[in-house]
Amino acid sequence: MAQFSDAPRSDAATDAAQLLSRIGYAALALAAPSAATLSSRAMFILYPVAVALLLVSATLDPVSGLGPRLRALAASPAAWAVVALFAWACLSLLWTPFPTPGAQRLLKIAMTALAAIAVIVTAREHFRATDLYLFPIGVALLIATIFLLWFADQQGWTVEAGRIDAGAVAMAVLLFPAMGALAARGRNGRARTLLLLGLASAYAMGHGPVTVALLVGLSVLSFAVSDVERTVREVGRTIVVLIFATPILLALSPTIARLVFHAKLASLGGSYTEIAAAASLILHDAPRLLTGHGVDTVVRGVDAGLLPAATPRVALFEIWYELGVLGAAAAAASVWFGFGAIGRATPRFAPYLAASVASCLTLAFLSEGLAQMTWITLVAIAAISLGAASHSQYRTTRPSASGLAHF
Repeated sequence: MAQFSDAPRSDAATDAAQLLSRIGYAALALAAPSAATLSSRAMFILYPVAVALLLVSATLDPVSGLGPRLRALAASPAAWAVVALFAWACLSLLWTPFPTPGAQRLLKIAMTALAAIAVIVTAREHFRATDLYLFPIGVALLIATIFLLWFADQQGWTVEAGRIDAGAVAMAVLLFPAMGALAARGRNGRARTLLLLGLASAYAMGHGPVTVALLVGLSVLSFAVSDVERTVREVGRTIVVLIFATPILLALSPTIARLVFHAKLASLGGSYTEIAAAASLILHDAPRLLTGHGVDTVVRGVDAGLLPAATPRVALFEIWYELGVLGAAAAAASVWFGFGAIGRATPRFAPYLAASVASCLTLAFLSEGLAQMTWITLVAIAAISLGAASHSQYRTTRPSASGLAHF
């Protein structure tokens, strides 16, 4: 009786999986960053298509050890802290003034995050360098795109409003994961070159929050290279204290303004107007700090005229105003356990992971409008990039998906 071997079919499945994987990572690494600058809608098309290709690739050529990866993720305190934060946000739909938009937003966030986690846990054990280099190449193309738009704007050509700022935010989110991809393969010189290009573009555009975020990431990277465990512990503790101190600082800000400037906070202009608006909202409805006003209240409330136009849309204020002390506690726990997981990553990779998280959090604390899905999708792509870098380190103990759960 004739016997047929399964080897040709297995080889064909492996080849097809590699092709689909290459296309998927190219869409995420090369196309999505520039798409975030030129057209945010294009990124919302590229991301699900790329994720679908990567998951089909993982189905055709399954990786070994998927069970241990899922168990490690399920045992991660950071993952459970994020789940608690999301569950409290879902519960706040009962008292938010905007339940339908809030539910839609939470559903989109959940689908985006779960897609990123699925890609990370099903990634192959040894990542190809040719695929890994797509991420820094994509960031380099993004920086070039930003420079071209900035140059066109300087020459008086028509540039869509907000496109340059959107590109700067995308660069701040994706720069350190791309540097981690280069460092994972020992290309430290090219990683530093990429950082210098990013800093130069941020400085040229005069984008303050992006410049500060990159400088914070660079500082964390520098300290983490010397002592990663102490660095992540101190940075995590600082951010946790900042989260819990936010309402206290806001409540004291009018008094501090009278003592230091001998004037009302709102009369100082600039960013002081936003601080004054936040302080007024906190002081006049202090009991609601326990539960918050519900998810999506800040953005929708400002657009609907229910909140002052000067209301800040930064993450620190949104957490307290929308989710209250319980949401802030869950967010602080996510940060603390997340940085603790970073300390258990490999010494070569951990500094870039710490710099990525520090840069993203700094940007979230300083910039407005980062609660939109563009920002969430960029963070998901950054997490996938970091997951790819973690799986590219041969003869090392790679961090599991639980190490990326804080994203």
